Amino acid sequence: MIGAASLMLALTSAAGAQAIFNPKDWPEGKLGPGAKAWSVERDKLPPFTPPRTQDGQPDLQGRWGGTWSGDDIELIPEFLDVTTPPWESWVADPADGKLPYKDWALAERNAHREGLGREVWSTDPSKHLYYDPQAFCMKSVPRYSQRGYELVQTKDTVIMMLNWGHIYRVIPLDNRPRPAGDVRLWMGTARGHFEGDTLVIETTNLNGKMWLDSAGNFIGPNAKVTERIRLVAPNFLDYSATIDDPETFTRPFTLRAPQRRQRAADAKDPYAAESWEHACHEGNREHEQQILQLGFKWYLPPAAPAK
Repeated sequence: MIGAASLMLALTSAAGAQAIFNPKDWPEGKLGPGAKAWSVERDKLPPFTPPRTQDGQPDLQGRWGGTWSGDDIELIPEFLDVTTPPWESWVADPADGKLPYKDWALAERNAHREGLGREVWSTDPSKHLYYDPQAFCMKSVPRYSQRGYELVQTKDTVIMMLNWGHIYRVIPLDNRPRPAGDVRLWMGTARGHFEGDTLVIETTNLNGKMWLDSAGNFIGPNAKVTERIRLVAPNFLDYSATIDDPETFTRPFTLRAPQRRQRAADAKDPYAAESWEHACHEGNREHEQQILQLGFKWYLPPAAPAK
């Protein structure tokens, strides 16, 4: 547990917070720990049986901190800027850490990066076409998990209150029908169930307007996201999300990351471990107009080529 705890502390402080990195302080060849590092640490953990709720379910309740960065979920082999040092990919499958885009989708992703105006990707950094939708406090699946959440269980429902933004998920644990396919939501429609000690959440009906990260990686509105959450140690969740989107990718792929239980920073503060409402500027028309006047455009999901 000592090795895992050290790794998780490093992940939480570096990836969870938007730190400022100095290339001179980042040794050549060093990579921040991602999916591969978590796999190594996870395999070292001793067998663990999670506690149970009164209903007999694995007790996953608590505040869980996201430890994976939203800057770029793929492998970043070089230092990009002061917010994004070299980092392992959070893509656990395929093993090369790359998203298996179809040709048209890869070209679209690259166009997103060009439009972001970041020097490492853009031929004209002064030309901004896109703005990360998350900057407007929008969230979607699976990106919501990057900053963590508070999880509450009942016999029939799992509730997730996100640590960043005033957003929550209510996930029924039954087989109730989903809405029609033309109903499209930022967080989609989720249905959950337990497979042994693992909570499985299947989400569809997404609107496709959120990126997977701030680097322009995306999935389409017809994607199916299957999340698996398991308590592998008293204070660590193993989180994975498998995305099946045959319109956009050549095969399904899986993101995987740890999530660490959040504790009160000061035992004398009775409110330190509580989730507090987070103010945001969603719906602030003045701010939105300022962004648009700078040349940014609202991101809309691209259409897959006709077959």
